[in-house]
Amino acid sequence: MLPAPHKSLLDPDAIFASREIRFQGRGESQYTLLMRLCTDFNLSVLQLQRKLFSHLSRKTVPGAMEFILATRDETTNQWYSLSPGLADLKSLDDYAKRHEVDILHLQLFGEDIDLQQLNDGFY
Repeated sequence: MLPAPHKSLLDPDAIFASREIRFQGRGESQYTLLMRLCTDFNLSVLQLQRKLFSHLSRKTVPGAMEFILATRDETTNQWYSLSPGLADLKSLDDYAKRHEVDILHLQLFGEDIDLQQLNDGFY
């Protein structure tokens, strides 16, 4: 079972390579939900290759390719992952369908604030 969506910072030093996947036309895409999330809600689909440490060569080597749903903070230009890394776009589209409400809540309202922390801040 894949975990529920949450926002986590993507460390650029831990990524070997990345590229943003662009969806062209609404009628042509087979991943309609991913395309809608990207065009209507300012999310992005990134293809990543993370760095892995090889104990055999004692060097950093590229890991397997993965796809994530991400958002970029315009003020800091940092990327935040909203989904776990998945092997292909079909799996990411299925994940987005299962967790669409949670993903949109994260994008539109941010992380849930702990009510106790909120109450501690007031008199």
